[in-house]
Amino acid sequence: MTTAIPPAGVCNDLVQHEPDQLPDPDSHGPLGRVVATPEDAPSASPTWVTWLLFMVPLCIAELRDLAEPEVERIAAQSADLIASHGDDAQFGGHHQRSARTAIARGLAVLARSEGGVTALGIHACVRPHIGCPGALPAHPSPSEREERDV
Repeated sequence: MTTAIPPAGVCNDLVQHEPDQLPDPDSHGPLGRVVATPEDAPSASPTWVTWLLFMVPLCIAELRDLAEPEVERIAAQSADLIASHGDDAQFGGHHQRSARTAIARGLAVLARSEGGVTALGIHACVRPHIGCPGALPAHPSPSEREERDV
């Protein structure tokens, strides 16, 4: 809360102003919503998808309480690392671990954007939005006919 002193003669009381409220960056919870994309969508290997389903929510939680300039710094750092060592992430190499982590962090940063991000076989978002693959039930309920056949 900040306090402002008005010009002399306007009023003798102090005026208090509330800071602007920032949009809630985690209305899906502290880990966001990270789901596998439908099987017919382009995807990475199943091992990559499983790893991303584990790692991206952790990165979302890591970024949750950071100020926007810090998030932008992490995004730029991740992009530089991916550009320099992205091949290590896929094929192995000295920078494999840091490159893979940079990919997960980059997806976590993009999950904060409107509509989230869909890439490499996953969808990640931190706010509800239209068309979210995570909004669909994981297992569609069986029809009446299927229930009778069981």
